[in-house]
Amino acid sequence: MFGLIGWIVLSKGWRSAWWIIGVGLLFGLAPLALLLVRRSPESISIDPDGEPAPDLDSSSDYTLTAALSTPSFWVFGISSAVYGLIASGIALFNESILAERGFDPSTYHRSLVIVALTALTGNFLGGWLSSKWRMNRLLSFAMVLLAGSLIALPFVRTQVHVAAYALVMGLAGGFIIVIFFSYWSAAYGRLHLGKIQGVAQALTVVASAVGPLLLAECVSRTGSYASIFYVLTGVVLVLAALAWMVRVPRLS
Repeated sequence: MFGLIGWIVLSKGWRSAWWIIGVGLLFGLAPLALLLVRRSPESISIDPDGEPAPDLDSSSDYTLTAALSTPSFWVFGISSAVYGLIASGIALFNESILAERGFDPSTYHRSLVIVALTALTGNFLGGWLSSKWRMNRLLSFAMVLLAGSLIALPFVRTQVHVAAYALVMGLAGGFIIVIFFSYWSAAYGRLHLGKIQGVAQALTVVASAVGPLLLAECVSRTGSYASIFYVLTGVVLVLAALAWMVRVPRLS
């Protein structure tokens, strides 16, 4: 779809592409969501993850205040937010970023396809690894991958370089998305999940709004995107180290 939408933008303009996406969402995905989405596994007599639900008193679940008092909330929340900041900034300026390195728009469209496909791979692989590894270690690994793609981006010079950057970026994103949507209930329970995950989501939304502004400010001041990628690499590596060390709460 990235390749198709990219072709429509180049041949028909962004308005036509935007209109097609809107129609697809309205008449394609919205009816499917209404037909298929359910509130919870239990609402249709299915145990979560195909296993019997644990017999826990809901009093063992964390309240919002209790969750906010744990270091792991902030490590996982800020890590997800920083990924949102990076992803939104690069998504908006990716064509310009690659043009700075001497690549044409078709390279940008191909990189989007690679990111999307490897992110899907990361979703499946991350879901499988989350049952094998501790969640904080998986987050740390994903952040190291993200840091690697960021530090490499200012140095891409060939199509192979772009493909490798896009592959690692997509894989890291696939991991982080799975972690974000599975961590909160696993660590804090589901009784107050809406409040807890809502606060974490708010962090991500704010950071995603800031991301493009940071990249735009960087290029306006320095004439290049490179500086912000170096800074973000350092931030991501610090978060990777914190994720490795932080204790993940366990429901009693």
